[in-house]
Amino acid sequence: MPKMTKKSMMMLSLVVFLIFPALIGCSNSPGSNTGSGSTDSGTEAAPDAEAKDPADPLSEAADNKIIEADLAKVETPEYFANSPQYEYTIQLGPTPLSEGTYGQRYFEKKFNVKLKFVNIDESNRKEQLNLMFATGTIPDIVQVALPDVSDYSKQGLLAEIPVEMTKENMPNYYKVIEKYDPQLLSITNVDGKNMGLARFNPNGGVPRPASIRADWLKNVGITKVPQTIQELEDAFVKFRNDDPDQNGAKDTYGMSNPSDFAGNQWFQSIFGAYNTNPFNWVERDGKLQFGLTTPETKEALKLLNKWYKLGLIDPEFITDKGRSSDALDLATKFAQGKLGYIDNLNFDDVQWDNDGHLSFRWVANQPDWQKWFEANKDDKAKLYSTKIYTDFDENAPGPIYITMPPVKGPSGASGYQREGYQNSVLVFGKQLATDQDKFVKLLKIMEYQHTDADAYLHLGYGPEGLMWITDDKGNKLLNTDWPKHELFHPQFKKLGVNWITNIMTWTNPDFMAIWGPQTEQRYELTGDIIREFPYYENQLKVVLPSQGKYTELLDTRVKEYVIKTVTGDLDIDSTFDKTVEQWYKDGGEALTKEANDWYSTVK
Repeated sequence: MPKMTKKSMMMLSLVVFLIFPALIGCSNSPGSNTGSGSTDSGTEAAPDAEAKDPADPLSEAADNKIIEADLAKVETPEYFANSPQYEYTIQLGPTPLSEGTYGQRYFEKKFNVKLKFVNIDESNRKEQLNLMFATGTIPDIVQVALPDVSDYSKQGLLAEIPVEMTKENMPNYYKVIEKYDPQLLSITNVDGKNMGLARFNPNGGVPRPASIRADWLKNVGITKVPQTIQELEDAFVKFRNDDPDQNGAKDTYGMSNPSDFAGNQWFQSIFGAYNTNPFNWVERDGKLQFGLTTPETKEALKLLNKWYKLGLIDPEFITDKGRSSDALDLATKFAQGKLGYIDNLNFDDVQWDNDGHLSFRWVANQPDWQKWFEANKDDKAKLYSTKIYTDFDENAPGPIYITMPPVKGPSGASGYQREGYQNSVLVFGKQLATDQDKFVKLLKIMEYQHTDADAYLHLGYGPEGLMWITDDKGNKLLNTDWPKHELFHPQFKKLGVNWITNIMTWTNPDFMAIWGPQTEQRYELTGDIIREFPYYENQLKVVLPSQGKYTELLDTRVKEYVIKTVTGDLDIDSTFDKTVEQWYKDGGEALTKEANDWYSTVK
């Protein structure tokens, strides 16, 4: 998990992977980040040519019977039953294909409200939101990106939501934010007023780890996982020159780069070894400084340029995709033996259940692992018992990759990029400012969705018997037949659940391992290990007043400089100081002042 740009589509991808693990696999699973299958195109499971038998548990009639039986059991809590039946207009991203879906009806009955969905073209969300507002449509609740809060607020489109209002009406959600990252309570402050609610992301506390091919290390005579940047370089040299895949050709590289991912994920483990990231704001002597301008960034770029000249970095790093449905992404290159190291995918891509993108691609290219998963497909306890490999292991069913702690740089620094606990932002239409009772009820609905396990389950995954089932031991299990149902849709548009009607999807850490062994492996066996790896993150948690004016300085210009210095098109020693000086002149000085004005209030 959100605004449907790159980061939000990543969150949508993770939800799809979680719900439909080995059924559709990472490479074919709809909605997966930057192109895995369909995104918002309405792609569905192909309907059967013949009419379904109503007695068939996969038939539409049977599906509807399950839905009606479930809705008949829905009870309205006392507060909501005794509060007015307001109508709320919502724009949370995807919208249902039709009125009256299960999710809408559950929501309306549970909370004694009416829902109206505002449909926009998700392929161009920002422009569509601007058009929506410009034509006078202001939903009661909208998901936006943090940079948009200030703009929409200054246009007079939003209602203020004081922090005390959140604390009073969403006490459990408030406590979660206060526990994990109190700064999230102030990042939506605009001119002294709080104009939105940060949406908490439990997975934001897990760094983005790197993995290295254990078989390649072994093939080139390395028996210890690299612990320093020099040891990693030594491994890369051998990966390039010593035929690690043993095919007799010099066609392998140490690493590449995800050109389509956010800039702070570019070579993120290497920059971490130098205690910097050119796209992040970092702390230096108690103040914030933009990463591009630090001497540590210069040193890291010189190392990357050296590696490029040695042929250790795939020359296609300029266009390589971090994640894709085709055969051009980094996970595929890693699995097929073109790269020996990968540091751009999330922690839940590397768990060994053939679910995460990297593990799926790996298994698809490793016959021994394919056989193991096929042989154990009915043994859930064994299937989801494998921890990630953090060292060599001779007992593995097939070749493995090692998910390794970050290497240390020349000064002893190390760390992986951590996204932080803030995902998207929820903002509220200005009309709610004049109807506090309606506003309060909406906040209490959100608190209920965040807190109540049954509401989370049903608004997240629908009624029992469709997307999920219960086994004879009372365990909740994902239904492997769900993609065959008439109501299946990769973005839940027929059932109307998850992002469509569960405003608080993926905000409660206690609900992450809801599906037993599979999710326990992902969020505990895997997540708990990687959570302990050294990490770093952007120290600026707010949108600066002038940020919209200087977006190019914080992204495009940095990307261009990184690419050109790594490839040697620009000489680092002769251009770095001039580049930094120009950055400050072109607006960086104003941005730095604004960043430190904020930082002085939260230190």
